[in-house]
Amino acid sequence: MAELASWNPRQLSKTEIAIVEAFRTLAIERRYGAIRVIDILDHAGVGKSTSYEHFQGKDDVLLTALRPILLALATAASGRAARSYVRPVIEHLWEKRSFVRLILDSSAASILQRRLTDAIAMHGGRQIDAKGAPLFAVGIAAAQLAMLRCWSAGHVAMTVDAMTDQLIACSRLKNDGSPL
Repeated sequence: MAELASWNPRQLSKTEIAIVEAFRTLAIERRYGAIRVIDILDHAGVGKSTSYEHFQGKDDVLLTALRPILLALATAASGRAARSYVRPVIEHLWEKRSFVRLILDSSAASILQRRLTDAIAMHGGRQIDAKGAPLFAVGIAAAQLAMLRCWSAGHVAMTVDAMTDQLIACSRLKNDGSPL
């Protein structure tokens, strides 16, 4: 999987864009577990050896496709996020809630939680070391994803604005209550 350096903003190559777009198309049609790397590559018109120059596997493609969403959630967790930045992302998640449910109920959920945890820790100025991510980052990531899972499944009735506010409020889960 791509290392934390992948959180640095950069332009995707044409090949990466083709692979990510093929993944997004297939993810709408199938559950995550049923998507094979070969299906993504066939849909993108990319050879296997070329794909491994850009991605190490399906999970890496998923994380790249969801990078803007994870970044918005990590920014919300900082407690310094502009609501105007986070809200459109949450609105998009609501519009794509059937896909959100599929991903959050799949084996990919734990991968997303680890990546979100790392991003939250980085936003908090903490390094991920051999001991792992700080507990506050783990808790905030788990809380945000649990809220999104319940909301997208219809277990809670909440507007996009209210969900945005709740996701930003997760920043208060940091142990000393200060912004990250």
